[in-house]
Amino acid sequence: MFPEKRPQDAGEVLWRVQGVSVPGWAEDIGFELCRGEILGFAGLVGAGRTELFEGILGLRHRIDGSFELDGRPLRLRHPADAVRAGIVYLSEDRKGKGLHTTLRLAPNLTLMALRRYAHPLLRPDRERHALVGAVRDYNIRASSLDAMAGTLSGGNQQKLALAKVLHTEPRILILDEPTRGVDVGAKQEIYGLIQQLASQGLGIIVVSSELVELIGIAHRLVVMRGGRVTGRLDGDALNEPEIIAYATGVKGSHAA
Repeated sequence: MFPEKRPQDAGEVLWRVQGVSVPGWAEDIGFELCRGEILGFAGLVGAGRTELFEGILGLRHRIDGSFELDGRPLRLRHPADAVRAGIVYLSEDRKGKGLHTTLRLAPNLTLMALRRYAHPLLRPDRERHALVGAVRDYNIRASSLDAMAGTLSGGNQQKLALAKVLHTEPRILILDEPTRGVDVGAKQEIYGLIQQLASQGLGIIVVSSELVELIGIAHRLVVMRGGRVTGRLDGDALNEPEIIAYATGVKGSHAA
């Protein structure tokens, strides 16, 4: 199911996160993401992974944290700050936060990059041209280009949501449960896309509850438990028993 994992050489740090605390969910979290790297985040339900990234991106209250992009300080107080910096987030709640299921495909695709299509009035012809390209490039299967997003299958909704965030031409892509509720064929396509994007130099973070998924695509893994980092795994240590040991507290400490 997984494409052959391309080796990740120790490259230049793209994004550095330090000392992030989200009240009730995450305490003093830090990590580094390199260009072309797929960094996974693992943990049991309630570990604070989703809440951590919502806090980082300004979707949830954060009380501390500093950030550097390309070695330069980065201010992140609102989701718009992240988008301007080239950091995009695809929520685990595809229907609630990832897509507007009662809208047609084109508005869903272009919503985050609307300025390209309104000068100042909206250009539907340009939107439709972009949609045709996205349907082709991401293999989105729909009954019609004028279909509502909610009529698509789970896998095709997820591919549309991915096309939407990638339409902003980001440098960092954060995916929360990217294959939840999609069929095997769509999973394979999404895994292939993730690896392709990493090979193009994007930094990618994958938050997932599926250990097999994380082992299959990630170069390194951060394990969380109770809002703290308990382990950082790579190489031969990237296996289910090790991940479970750190996620359940059998291994690791708050000093990890």
